[in-house]
Amino acid sequence: MLRIVFAVIVVMTVAPVFQAAFAGEALDNYVPKYFETRPGVFFYLYQTDTQWEKGIFSGLRHATPDCVTPPVALRFDFPVVDGPSGWLEYNVENALPRDREKSLALPLDSIGISFLVKGDGSANFGRVEVREDYGKPDTGVDFPLSDTKWKQVVVKWSDLSPQPDLAKILPLCFGLASGAERPTHYIVDGLRFLRSEKADPELAALVEKANAAPAVTAKAPAFAEMTTLVYNKEGLSKARAKLRDGKPMKWLAYGDSVTVPVQMWNMPDNLHRRYAYYGVAARKLHSEFGSEIKIAVDAVGGRQLSENFESLLASLKKEMPDVLILFSGDKVEKYEHFVPKVLDAAESVGAEVLFVMPTYDGRPYRTTSIDWLRQYCIDNKLACADARTLLRGIDEAYWGDTIANVNHPNPEGHEMIGELVAEMFK
Repeated sequence: MLRIVFAVIVVMTVAPVFQAAFAGEALDNYVPKYFETRPGVFFYLYQTDTQWEKGIFSGLRHATPDCVTPPVALRFDFPVVDGPSGWLEYNVENALPRDREKSLALPLDSIGISFLVKGDGSANFGRVEVREDYGKPDTGVDFPLSDTKWKQVVVKWSDLSPQPDLAKILPLCFGLASGAERPTHYIVDGLRFLRSEKADPELAALVEKANAAPAVTAKAPAFAEMTTLVYNKEGLSKARAKLRDGKPMKWLAYGDSVTVPVQMWNMPDNLHRRYAYYGVAARKLHSEFGSEIKIAVDAVGGRQLSENFESLLASLKKEMPDVLILFSGDKVEKYEHFVPKVLDAAESVGAEVLFVMPTYDGRPYRTTSIDWLRQYCIDNKLACADARTLLRGIDEAYWGDTIANVNHPNPEGHEMIGELVAEMFK
């Protein structure tokens, strides 16, 4: 059960605080890294284990052009689903400048947070909580969703009871107040961690402009058609034949942290591989073809293809898979040397190879090496699923819809990669 803390205070004071906060000098504040340019990154859904087991998402977030500070804001949707509404927790440890001497996520001189909210016109209340532990309810405030114009919410640490310990990692959590009816939604923009109560006239002007503008129609990011991102399906001819005949098969998923998979700590441990891209693909193919697919995983966070190559050789000999799914980064010169070795090793145990293009951030050497690997697969008729273009080929402002942090997909991103991998076998 969610606790309602200071609900009456917020209902009475949101509008006056909103007006007063825009009546002075510029704010002296911290803008969370990525929140203005890639909202949705570093957000994690917390909900009941039963909902995860059923594949239910009781809270959703998507970037939207309906914003105050361009290019986008972040919309939270709470659909009608079985069980309570979930919480979208913002990992401020990774999203704010750190005090390296004290290893702090939040600056000790901050006095609170400020953000802009546009409600859906309902009688519901949203809620923001400041937590000292992930997934556990803590102190917070409720805010009304009745206004469809942008309003500001200011939450001072001194107004919370108990006051949060800023020396600890504090996730910010967006959800619904107890008793809220679903479906409902609200949009958040202009998140700031405040050093003072000084106003920001520039932000005030943007709010006034946004409230006076015509309604903005939300749009979905334009992902590429998956059929355009699969190459050389014939490289999986034996596996595809087994699927058509409904015969069982085995996959070996080899890679780094994406294949582990990391960034899934918000769900039960036993479900991580089910939500991973290979688990998604196997379920989809089983549903369509009836083939039972067993999956072995050899994955280590941060490992490149050239590192501990003996582990791949040993796993191939031990597992004797029908398909080796390779999701692993490296530099061009390493790929040039080790990709032929991968092919030889897989052939020696009768396995076909599927290369999945990594979805990492855009650091120059990574972009160059992944472009090289994609072209190598195309030129040499190797089965290739271009997950990178799928997830990164949209406007950067929408990356948070499918990417948990700069290097790792979230469950929605894994779902899309899984659909792409499944497309390779059809």
